[in-house]
Amino acid sequence: MLSVIFDLDDTLCDYAAARRRAKRKIDVLLSERGVPTGPAYWARFDELDPVLFARFTAGELALEEYRRLRFEIPAVDAGADRATASAAAAQANAVYVASANTDIELFDDALPALGSLRAAGAELSVFTNGPSDGQRAKISALGLAPCVDHVFVSEELGAAKPSPAAFGAVLRALGRTARQSVMVGDSPATDIAGAHAAGVRAVLLDRTGRQSDPGVETIATLAQLPRLLASAL
Repeated sequence: MLSVIFDLDDTLCDYAAARRRAKRKIDVLLSERGVPTGPAYWARFDELDPVLFARFTAGELALEEYRRLRFEIPAVDAGADRATASAAAAQANAVYVASANTDIELFDDALPALGSLRAAGAELSVFTNGPSDGQRAKISALGLAPCVDHVFVSEELGAAKPSPAAFGAVLRALGRTARQSVMVGDSPATDIAGAHAAGVRAVLLDRTGRQSDPGVETIATLAQLPRLLASAL
């Protein structure tokens, strides 16, 4: 049996759109509290978020520190005093977590692809980076749990993609070898490079057509996946 492991954010669900909606709400909240936002603020947020998440995964930051600092540091950089930035960051994070993790939708091609693969006998899993509460909230909001056999969240594993240790933990939990598995995701650095480092076949989902690497199996839509994997099922 082939074990097909899917990334969640921007692979099965449109997390980018959910983030944009959450950021618009936070722009209003922060402006009401005198914290300047705009492109520079969000560019700093996007720069900090993966760095702080890596420190959280490594045990260097508590969850609430990680979440607060990604909003607080850009506010201080934008000129807010530390006390104002800290208080506003806590409120901004509450809005972000509530909105981005629940006001979210599956891509139209997700359920048909999952259904086709399951009908063909594949074992289906989700392997996602992030805090457990947020990622589990997304799974619930999306109604995704009945559509897959397993869900793996980096916080629960104690390691995150692209670490080979994270992929190893997933394979051990599944009772599968690397050769019996395939990773499907939208991130060349996190999903594809991480899977390859663990010896797992990887398929890049490139919805925008912006990736170009002849050495990487690539699809433009999940509708193409069942046919691509047909010989392995």
